Amino acid sequence: MSTASSPIELVVADGIGTIWLNRPERGNGIELELATALRTATLDLERDASVKVVVIRGRGAHFSVGGDLRAFSAAGATFPRLATDIITSFHDALLSLRRSGKPAIAAVHGACAGGAMSLALACDFVLAAETAHFSVAYRRLGVPADGGMTHSLTSLVGPRRALELMLLSDRMNASEALSRGLITRVCAERELEAELTNMARALADNSPAASRAVKALIWRADTATFDEQLSAELASFVDCASSADFREGLEAFNERRPPVFGGE
Repeated sequence: MSTASSPIELVVADGIGTIWLNRPERGNGIELELATALRTATLDLERDASVKVVVIRGRGAHFSVGGDLRAFSAAGATFPRLATDIITSFHDALLSLRRSGKPAIAAVHGACAGGAMSLALACDFVLAAETAHFSVAYRRLGVPADGGMTHSLTSLVGPRRALELMLLSDRMNASEALSRGLITRVCAERELEAELTNMARALADNSPAASRAVKALIWRADTATFDEQLSAELASFVDCASSADFREGLEAFNERRPPVFGGE
């Protein structure tokens, strides 16, 4: 676990690795120190075999307001160089989340804007409090998106809706984000903790190999042909069917009990 003053706090317990964005006094704004620490945390969780599920949360009133605009302004004419460093670290973190094969949940409350929305959409699941609000935000700064926003939005809603969201839309509430297919579930703010715990626990109870296979298959599906997807499914199924987890699944079914997967 990192120190309280770190921009990222990492907690690992019971197979769940939680990354806390830990700059509440700045709305968990993303700048170089936070982006670099986020990259380190995601890589640590990717390598940690005890971790089956990754959760990303924000301390304080917001998940994250997005880029730390005060830090950006302070950089003045040097900002393009600083932006390269921030975005490179940020992108490394997102690639690690996707590459690890471990299900990732963004638990969103308060504001989720700009790069923070990119971070949430890069996760496999987005659980939001009903009071949360989402904003693409980039158009008001006169820049295109980072964090894979153009890829995530286009994959989720198609190119026309993605263009509308990026070039015409402002803030949307959690219900609107859910209806547009951008997030997974909405719950009352007082129920967010319990809902997150239940979701993370259910994912952690799955076979890790099966979770990795499903995640890989789903995220490649929109760029693969049906033929290619069939071949990938065959290879993944046969690979998992040779595991101890599959044998445990069969035994549990026959014994009419929940399976206890060991990740082998």
